[in-house]
Amino acid sequence: MKALISLAAVSAVMLAGCSASVDERANDFVDVSYSLCAAKVRAFSQGDDGKIRVVCENDSYFSVKSQQTLTVMNEINGAYCQGKGFSHFNERAEYYTFTCLNDKSFNIPK
Repeated sequence: MKALISLAAVSAVMLAGCSASVDERANDFVDVSYSLCAAKVRAFSQGDDGKIRVVCENDSYFSVKSQQTLTVMNEINGAYCQGKGFSHFNERAEYYTFTCLNDKSFNIPK
C-alpha cells in the first residue's frame, strides 16, 4: 500500500512538471519525500547547484538532482528497501548511494 501511495505521489510530481509554481513543486517534493523517508519532513531546500535536499524528523536525509531521481528512488525503495524508506540517499555523478531504514547500505550504478 505504501508503494502505491509513493507511486501516486511521484506521478503527481511528474504531472505537475514545469507548469507548477516553485511553491507547488516544493509541496510536491515534500509529499514524495514523506513517503520515501517514512516520517514528516523537517527541512526542504534547493541549493544554487540545483540539488534538492530533504531532512526528515527521524533524521533521515537525502539529496537529489531532479524530479526524475525521485521516481528512481521510489523504484529503489521497493526493490532494495522493501518499501520501508531510506535513512539516507545521495545521488552521485555515476551512482546512487543509500541506506535503507533497515540499515542495509548500497551503492548502485545509474
